[in-house]
Amino acid sequence: MISTVTQGIPNTVPAAERRSIPFDYAFRYQLEGKPGRVINSLVIVSVEAVFTAVSIGYGVIPRVQPIVFGPDVAGGVSLFAAASQNLLTITLGDILRGLDKQLAATSTSLTGETGPEAVFKNGFKLNPSVAEIALQDPKGAQLSSSTVDRLFQVVGSPSELIQFKYAIFDEGSGREFQSEPILNIAGLGSADGGRPFRYFAQPITFRPRATIRMEVTEVSDFIGELHVSLQGYKVLGDPNTPTGVLQRRTGATRHR
Repeated sequence: MISTVTQGIPNTVPAAERRSIPFDYAFRYQLEGKPGRVINSLVIVSVEAVFTAVSIGYGVIPRVQPIVFGPDVAGGVSLFAAASQNLLTITLGDILRGLDKQLAATSTSLTGETGPEAVFKNGFKLNPSVAEIALQDPKGAQLSSSTVDRLFQVVGSPSELIQFKYAIFDEGSGREFQSEPILNIAGLGSADGGRPFRYFAQPITFRPRATIRMEVTEVSDFIGELHVSLQGYKVLGDPNTPTGVLQRRTGATRHR
């Protein structure tokens, strides 16, 4: 029972009126693909209730602009100069020369996981918007110039290649929740859905107005957005919080 006093007469509000609500605190980081770069993000627990974190999870959004290009036949000969040209006669050299020309024409600079070496590491594919047309008759079909010019697309870096270290701190109490920053694969799992989150060995409680700092250190040259969430719940009606005061007032009103 939660005791309240109105005009010197104690009143009570059933403890059952406290209710738990699921709640997440989210952190967001812009990864620039610079190993060793340290980024900090802060969240402040609201005054309404204590926050208890039971697990931590993450996800990534690659920042890769689609690079669409067509093959460049050796010697600058048009693909349509010879009637025998078709999808199966395009060589790897034609494709790489076409990619180089596209990058030069658009002043696009690819680095790190999306650099030229990533074409061999991650691959390229038929552009989904024209793949069906190109595959209708790959041995004999003559493709239009508009189709050839956007026949291929560079495959973006897989999200599971991202690596970073993270550390969590309670700025108010000075508590650290690890002996040193933890590698994401060891502490969280991979971002491909296999195990993108984990439960804490024991839930962590943060008082109202507590400042939670999460430090991230880039390890890989992955470029994109990193989203990390502390998953847990709040208990409304705790004493010395606005929801607890409101509950006491409500109970006092009922018992007049």
